[in-house]
Amino acid sequence: MKKKLFLGIIAASLLLLTSGCGILANGKEQTSTIKIEKDKAKELELELKLGAGELTVVPGADEWVEGTIEYRDRKYEPDVTYKLKGTKGTAVIQQNKKGNNINFGKIKNIWELSLTNKIPLNLTINSGASDTNIDLKGLKISGLEVNAGVGDITIDLGGNWEESFNASLALGVGETTVILPKEIGVKIDSSKGIGSSEFVGLISKGDGIYVNEAYEDAEVIIHLTTDLGVGGAIFKVE
Repeated sequence: MKKKLFLGIIAASLLLLTSGCGILANGKEQTSTIKIEKDKAKELELELKLGAGELTVVPGADEWVEGTIEYRDRKYEPDVTYKLKGTKGTAVIQQNKKGNNINFGKIKNIWELSLTNKIPLNLTINSGASDTNIDLKGLKISGLEVNAGVGDITIDLGGNWEESFNASLALGVGETTVILPKEIGVKIDSSKGIGSSEFVGLISKGDGIYVNEAYEDAEVIIHLTTDLGVGGAIFKVE
C-alpha cells in the first residue's frame, strides 16, 4: 500500500510538471516517414518508446510497420532499428533521448503508426507523458505490454481473436479505457491503485479477478493483468 501511495505521489507530481512544461518547440515542423519492410520474419517483436506527445496505433500496414511522426524540434527525431535473427524480427521505434529533457514550451510530437496483421506480433508500448490510442483489432497479437505514465489512454482489444495471449497494463496518471471482446474469453487480474475503476459487462470473482460471460467455456482467452495508478479506469465488454 505504501509503495502504491508513493508511486501515486510521484505520478501526480509528474502530471503537475508536464501540465506547465514541455519540450522546447521552436523550429520548423518536420515529418519522419516510418517504414519497416516485410522480410522473411515469421514473428515480430515491436517496442514503441514515446517520452512525450501523442501516439495512435492502428491495424492495416502493408509492410511490418508504417506511419509518420510529426515533430517541431530535432530532439524529437525518432530512432528506428530493426534486426532479423532466424525467423524473428525485432524492431524498436523510440523518441530521441535528447527529447526526454523537460523545458518550457509547447510540445509537438505526433506518432501515427499502423501495424501488420500478417504475422504474430509481441507488442510493448512505453509512454511517458502522452495521450495514447491503441486499436489492435484484427492483429495477430502474441503478447502485449503497456506501461503508461501521464495521459489518457484507450486500448481496443475488441473483435475476434484466433489465439490466446497475455497482456499486462501498468497505468500511471490519467483516464484509461480498455475495450474487450464479447465472444472470446477474458480474464482480468486487477491490482487497484489510488484511482477508481469500473468493470462493465464483466463478472467479479473476488480478489480483483473479473471474467466475461464467455470465459468459462472459451478455448481462446485474453488474460489481462493490470496495475492501476492514479485516475479512472474503465474496462468494458463490447
